[in-house]
Amino acid sequence: MSHKARVTRRRAVRHAATLTMTDETTHPAHTLDLSQGGVSLQTASQIRLAQYCAVSFQVHLSDGAHKVLAMGQVVYSDPDAELGYKTGVQFLRLDHGSVDVIKQLLQEPA
Repeated sequence: MSHKARVTRRRAVRHAATLTMTDETTHPAHTLDLSQGGVSLQTASQIRLAQYCAVSFQVHLSDGAHKVLAMGQVVYSDPDAELGYKTGVQFLRLDHGSVDVIKQLLQEPA
């Protein structure tokens, strides 16, 4: 059993996000936390497990705004009394710029 997703550094981040499924349906979301391996999102509806999707959101760093775009797979979508659903997406592919933005975001002081 791999624990890689949980041993990588995670950071609480709150940004508006969009989850776009392979059938082109979109789900508005908000990021909850982020690592180099994936992102946890708040969604209004439950997302079917193992679906492939694109996740996009914008972050503001010291040098300005940057868009993060990743292809991933839904690994959990659990009901949450306060949040609606807590949905996890494991990154399968990140564009080069997004890799750099996530690294920089994770290195910033909390």
